[in-house]
Amino acid sequence: MKFCKICSVILAIFTALLSVLTAAAFFLAVCEGLADRTARILPSYAREDLTSVLAQETWSDADYELLYRQTGLGRAALDALGTEPERILTFQDALFYEGEVAHVEAADTTMHDIVANYTAPVAPLEDGDVLVSSSCHTFGWRNGHAAIVTNAKTQTTLESVSLGYNSSFGSAGWFRSASNFIVLRLKEEYAGKEERAEIAAWAAEHLYDVPYSLLVGFTIPKDQGADVAATHCSHLVWSAYRYFGFDIDSDGGPVVTARDIANSPYFEIVQVYGFDPLELW
Repeated sequence: MKFCKICSVILAIFTALLSVLTAAAFFLAVCEGLADRTARILPSYAREDLTSVLAQETWSDADYELLYRQTGLGRAALDALGTEPERILTFQDALFYEGEVAHVEAADTTMHDIVANYTAPVAPLEDGDVLVSSSCHTFGWRNGHAAIVTNAKTQTTLESVSLGYNSSFGSAGWFRSASNFIVLRLKEEYAGKEERAEIAAWAAEHLYDVPYSLLVGFTIPKDQGADVAATHCSHLVWSAYRYFGFDIDSDGGPVVTARDIANSPYFEIVQVYGFDPLELW
C-alpha cells in the first residue's frame, strides 16, 4: 500500500513536470513563430522604375528620397555609386527580393535568420562604419547583432559573438547573408573620414580578444574606459565610440543593444536591407 502511494506521488510529479515542459515548449514555439514574422520586412510600397532618375546628372532632395525608398541606400552611398546606375539597381533588387528565410544556429540558445541561397550587396564601406542586424533571436526575442568595420577594403569587422568566445575579427559577409542589416556611419557634423578611421583603429587595438559577458551593465560597469575587460556585441561597438566621446546608446540605459545603436541620432543611414526603409527597427 505504501509502495503504491509512493508510485502515485512520483507519477503525479512526473505528470506535473511533463505539463510544465509541454507548456514551455508551446510558449517557445509561439515566441519563435512571432519572431519569424519580423525576420525580414519588405517595403510597404510598390517598386518603381528608376531609369529616368538614374540617368540624370544631378539629383534633387526628392530624387535622393525616392532612391532611398527604392534601394535602401542613403545619400552617402548613392553619391559613392552615382556613376554606376546598374549597380544601384542591384540594391533595388535586393530590397524587394522575396527570398525564403532559413534558420541557422548562431549559439547554443540563439538562432540566426538568413535568406536561403542569397547574398545581398553591401554599400561601399568606410572604416568605422557600424553594421547592425535583428536577424539573431533568443527564445523569440530579437536581440540582434552589431559589429564595427575595422578594414573597409577587406570588409573586416570586429565583433563579440557569443559566450565562451573572445571578441575577434569577422566579415561583413555574415551580415550580407543575414535576413536583414543596416549600415550606419557617424555623421560628418561629428567626425570626418579620418576621425572615424581612428575610432576603428582604436577598436582593433583595444577591443580585440576581450571575453564575452552578459553581465556588462549589471555587475560589470558599462563604461570601462580604455581597459575593457568584458563585453558583448553591441557593447563593443558602443565602447569604441564612447571612448571618443560619442554615447551611441539611444536610450541611455544600463545595457546597450543593437537596436539602441540603430536608433542613435549620431548616425546616418548608409544602407537598409531587410527592413522597410520607412519603418526601421
